[in-house]
Amino acid sequence: MHAVFTAVQRLRVAILVAALFLAAGLPCMSALAQPGRARITPSVVTLAPGSTQPFKVIMMAERMQGARLAEGVKWSVNNIPGGNKELGTITEEGVYQAPQTVPPVREIHICAEAPEPTNHFLFATVLMEKEGPAYEFVGTWGEAKEGAKYFTDPHCIELDNDGNVIIADYLADRVLRFTPDGKYLNMIGLGSGEGPGQTKKPRVVAVDVEGRIFVTDEKSDKPRVQVFDSKGKFLQIFAPKGTRKGDILRAHGMDWDAERRLFITDVDNMRVSVYDKEGAFLYTFGEDADGMADFNAPHGLAVDPAGEVFVCGYYGPCKKFTPDGGYLFSFAEGDPPDGHVYVHSISDDQWGNVYLMVRGQRGYGGALQDNEGNTVSILKYNNNGDYIASIALAVSEHKENWATVGEDGKVYALFESADRFGVQIYAPR
Repeated sequence: MHAVFTAVQRLRVAILVAALFLAAGLPCMSALAQPGRARITPSVVTLAPGSTQPFKVIMMAERMQGARLAEGVKWSVNNIPGGNKELGTITEEGVYQAPQTVPPVREIHICAEAPEPTNHFLFATVLMEKEGPAYEFVGTWGEAKEGAKYFTDPHCIELDNDGNVIIADYLADRVLRFTPDGKYLNMIGLGSGEGPGQTKKPRVVAVDVEGRIFVTDEKSDKPRVQVFDSKGKFLQIFAPKGTRKGDILRAHGMDWDAERRLFITDVDNMRVSVYDKEGAFLYTFGEDADGMADFNAPHGLAVDPAGEVFVCGYYGPCKKFTPDGGYLFSFAEGDPPDGHVYVHSISDDQWGNVYLMVRGQRGYGGALQDNEGNTVSILKYNNNGDYIASIALAVSEHKENWATVGEDGKVYALFESADRFGVQIYAPR
């Protein structure tokens, strides 16, 4: 009888604790623990040529179990098993030796593939000692606002699978494709309108591994997301407008995981909705609340190689989640008066780095400064949420539009200044 009463008491205490967590807007303990996960350490280091640095993958502590080293880890440098002479080498035990001379690109990626943890792929960052900015300006194209032919209010930029540039123009009601150096190629879909294949205030464009082009817009009828083939021909439409599960009010970020699930941030419903590759609704996570796992006007979204999801709120911070919405950690908190306050979008690269398009408290342009006095527009963090670099656009004032990253690491930044629309291109160095 006493044992039964004790079990009931324990159940009541557990319910009470969970209720207190929910009332306080805190994530449940299971979301914090995330059993079976690992971390890589150190996360980021700066090294001189020829120096060595050991790395390790640690299985994180679980209930009544201590942390320990992960077994069976496969190490590579920029996805080259064991590394090479130019980028540095790494042993089976995770000891990295930097190259004798600084490579053309100072940022080197330590990659760990671990069979034990749920996050099988982990990344650390090596920054080789090198003077000057981390990125260099390598090109730009666009047009003057007065008499503009292509742009009215460009909002989002994406690269297709051939490396061409696709831009969604919100007020022009169209999605256009250009070569990387700015030559106009074609329009995606049938132009302005609310019928199938037409676009009305397109906000976001994204391309999947098949080359299909996904566009979200603000049509007044029910469907919200349209799909086109790689040539721009209309295929299908899904995700009704609304507040029910599977509905979308205002989509602002899209990305896929390796299982071809599509993750979409919904600014006004304050959540992430997930669909399969055919557009069928699967599940949702997040809500309009103050807890660590909740959202405050979620805008950008990126999925890393391990399938984990970065979501940035417009007012910050950026948060990382498991694929099913378990909260992991936050970073890139707002830093007024001289740091960033607003985060408009987020992009990623093959190494799990994320790029935040930001602006400061005092408005567009001029508020965030790097050490050389340049206006900072893009903040780059590695897969573990550690700051890596910043990019200052070669235009004094601009709206915080969007940026995307090519397979070669080049950053394509969409901008709108006082007198121009365009794209600026930056290469890592």
